Amino acid sequence: MEQLTLLLALFLATVLLAPVSNRLKLPYPVVLLVLGLAIAFVPGLPTPSISPELILPLVLPPLLFAAARRTSWREFWDNRRPIGLLAVALVGVTAFSVGIVLQQLVPGLPLIAAIALGAAVAPPDPVAATAAARDLRLPRRLRTTLEGEGLSNDATSLVLYEVAVAGAITGAFSPWGAAGSLALSVVVGIGTGLVIAVVVRWLLTKLPAHPAGSALVLLMPFAAYGAADMAHGSGVLAVVTLALALSRYADAESAQTRLVSETAWDIIELLVTGAAFAFVGLELRAVAASVPGDLGELVAQALLVTALVIVVRFVWIFLVGTLDQTTRAHKNTESEPVGWRERMIASWAGMRGVVTLAAVLALPPTFPERDRLIFIAFVVIVVTLTLQGTTLPTLVRRLGVHSSPDEEKDMEHELSCRAREAGRQRLDEIRHDGDVDDSLIEEAHDNAEKVWRRLGFDRHDPENRQTADTSSLRATDLEAEVLAAAREAVVSARAEQGMDPTVVDSLLRKLDGHGATPG
Repeated sequence: MEQLTLLLALFLATVLLAPVSNRLKLPYPVVLLVLGLAIAFVPGLPTPSISPELILPLVLPPLLFAAARRTSWREFWDNRRPIGLLAVALVGVTAFSVGIVLQQLVPGLPLIAAIALGAAVAPPDPVAATAAARDLRLPRRLRTTLEGEGLSNDATSLVLYEVAVAGAITGAFSPWGAAGSLALSVVVGIGTGLVIAVVVRWLLTKLPAHPAGSALVLLMPFAAYGAADMAHGSGVLAVVTLALALSRYADAESAQTRLVSETAWDIIELLVTGAAFAFVGLELRAVAASVPGDLGELVAQALLVTALVIVVRFVWIFLVGTLDQTTRAHKNTESEPVGWRERMIASWAGMRGVVTLAAVLALPPTFPERDRLIFIAFVVIVVTLTLQGTTLPTLVRRLGVHSSPDEEKDMEHELSCRAREAGRQRLDEIRHDGDVDDSLIEEAHDNAEKVWRRLGFDRHDPENRQTADTSSLRATDLEAEVLAAAREAVVSARAEQGMDPTVVDSLLRKLDGHGATPG
C-alpha cells in the first residue's frame, strides 16, 4: 500500500509541477527530477520497489507510441542517413567507449558488463528530444533528425544491451552473433508492428469508435512490444512501426478514435515521464548508500562516464557530420542538419532519460557491480537532463538556430486550402450524381464554409462564429462527406516530401474536433 501511495503522490506532483515548469521555461522532467532528489531526504519515506522484469514492457511502450505518433514514415525515409549515423553508429561507438573506460575505472569489472552499461546510457531520451525540438522551434531538418534518432536508437541500444547482459551472465559473447541478433531483431520488430497494425485496423472497423476503439489503441502498444519480445524481435521498433502505421487513416471512425486516444496519450506520457524522473531522484540516494566503498570515488567514476558520453557525441557529430557533408556536397542535403551551429545544438541535445532508467533497473540481481552501474547511470541521467536540458534553450537563442515563425503558418494555410478544395470537389461529385437536391448541396456548402471560417482557416473572409443549421439530417451527412474528403487530403499529405507531420496533425485535430461534435 505504501508503494501505491508513493506512486500516486508522484503522479499528483507531476500534474501540479508541469504548469510550474512551463512558467519557468524548464522541461518538466527536470523539475520532477529535482523534486525526487529533494524528497529523498524525507525521513521514513518508503523506498520504491519495481520488478526489473516489468520496467521495460510497462514504461517504454506508452512513451514510444506517444512520441512516434508525431512523425511520419516519409520523414524517417528522407532523413535515413543522418538518423542512421546517430541511431545506429553513434550508439555503438558510445557503448563500446563507455565500456572500455569503465572497465579501467572499476577493477575486476568484466568488459562485457561494462558494455552493457554503455548500451544503457548510449541513447538520448525520445521524449526529451521531441519535447525540446517541439518547444524550441528548431529548423524542421534538425527537429526531424533529433526525433528520428530518439525513436530509432532505442532498438540498437536495447539489442546491444540484451546481448551484453546475456554475455556477462553466461560468459560468452560473439560480435558476429550480436550483429545477427540486431538484424533479426529489426526485421522481426518491424514485421510484428505491421501485422498488429493490420489487425488493429480491421478491429477498428468492427468496434464502436469510443470507448472500445480508443481502448484498443491504448492497449496495442503493450501488445506489440510483448509480441515482438517473445519472437526475439525489437519491441521498440514494433511499437514505433505500429504508431506510424496507425497515423495514416482519415475515415470517420479513425477521427473519433484518434481524437480520444491522442488526448489519452498526452496524459499517459505526462504521468509516466514525470513519475519516472521523480523516481530517479528519489532512488539516487538509496542506490549510493548500497554501493560499497568510498562515495567520492563512486561519484568521480559517474561524472567521468557522464563527461565521456557528452564528449563522444560532440566528436562524432562534428567529425562524421563534416566528413559526410563534404563527401556529399554535390547531392541534395537540404533535409540534413548542416553548419556548425546546428551541429552544436544536435550535440548538446543528448539528454538521457527513461530508456536509460528502464534498461539499467532491468539488470539481473546477480549482475556484476549492479548497484554501482545503476548509480552511474542515474548520475548520467541527472547531469545530462539538468545541465543540457536547462541550458539548451539559451544555446538555441544565442546561436539563432530556429525556424521562421511564419513557416508553419504558411504550410498550414496551404494545406487547409487543399483540404477545402477536396471537400468542395466531393460536393461537386455528389451534385453531378444527381441523387441529392441542389438546395441540400448548397446548405452543406454554406455549412462547410462556416466551419472553415470558425476554425480560422480563411485569412481573408471575416470570422463567422455562427453555428451551422443541423435541422436537416441529409445536410449533416453531406457535411460529413466534406469533412471526410478534407481529412483524406490532409492525411495523404503526411507521405509527401517536405511536409511537416506536426502541421498535418494540428490541422487534422481541428478537423477531428469538429467532426466529433454536431456541426
